[in-house]
Amino acid sequence: MATIGAAATTRKKPLLAQLKLDLPKYVILAPAIILLFMFNYMPIYGVLIAFKNFKAAKGILGSDWAGFHYFELFLRDPNFWRVMKNTLLINIGNLLFGFPFPIIFALVINELRSKKFVKFAQTVSYLPYFISWVVAASIIRSILSPSTGMVNNAIKFFGFEPIYFLSKSSFFQPLLIISGIWKGFGMSAVYYIAALAGIDQELYQAAAVDGAGKMRQAWHITLPGLRNIIIVLFVLQLGSIMSIGFDQVFLLYNPMLYETGDVISTYTYRLGFPDSGVPQYSLSSAVGFTQSLANFILVFNANRLAKKYAGWSLW
Repeated sequence: MATIGAAATTRKKPLLAQLKLDLPKYVILAPAIILLFMFNYMPIYGVLIAFKNFKAAKGILGSDWAGFHYFELFLRDPNFWRVMKNTLLINIGNLLFGFPFPIIFALVINELRSKKFVKFAQTVSYLPYFISWVVAASIIRSILSPSTGMVNNAIKFFGFEPIYFLSKSSFFQPLLIISGIWKGFGMSAVYYIAALAGIDQELYQAAAVDGAGKMRQAWHITLPGLRNIIIVLFVLQLGSIMSIGFDQVFLLYNPMLYETGDVISTYTYRLGFPDSGVPQYSLSSAVGFTQSLANFILVFNANRLAKKYAGWSLW
């Protein structure tokens, strides 16, 4: 027995020594882990609101159970299906046009030989990413202003009437897609440019010797080299197809644009913080929970498809 105890103590010593050695790392990580737990895991407890007739005076546990009543309620609400359609259309547009844009930009940057111009182009492209949507929305409103905006000044210069872009619902979804691409493609391109730097240049030299042109090199060397990062970003973007940035829509839209601009995030916001009437916390929680569940299912299945057909996945 004494021998077994001594052996156990011997095994524990390296672990304790390693923990002591790594203690500074854990201390540095502790604030981030605490914040992650507080803002990403503790709020999960609030999911119960979706299944209860929530009353603030009674609290979450004290409120009466409502079962799936609020889920049935929003599924019968015509406004919900309108915002669902808008959310899907905008995100599908982002996927079709916004996803390949940074890939194309990275491929073009990779072919340029002027280092100064490359640095300038990269800086200009990812600078909007660091601008908040409050500032970005103000810039967009100024550019599209019917009286002093750059776009309408050009339209009037050619003899046409100014267009009220932020008052016409038909323009709003393309505006969201274009502004989203403008703000985010530069940072996405950084990931692809970093991946391009890791591709062995001897492959291009060998392909050139064999007579392969730039297009064939891009198809057979560059794109396969970007496969893993493309899969990661595609799975992540597909997983958020039921979501859209609240700030972007909220700061650009108005009641005249609800028909095509109202999305799930703004819809749940108005349920929880109505201009008049009683806040519908349970209903907004049910909508938000359904949205999160749909995103999880999409991420899970997109990852399975990536693993099955591309041979690589997130997990």
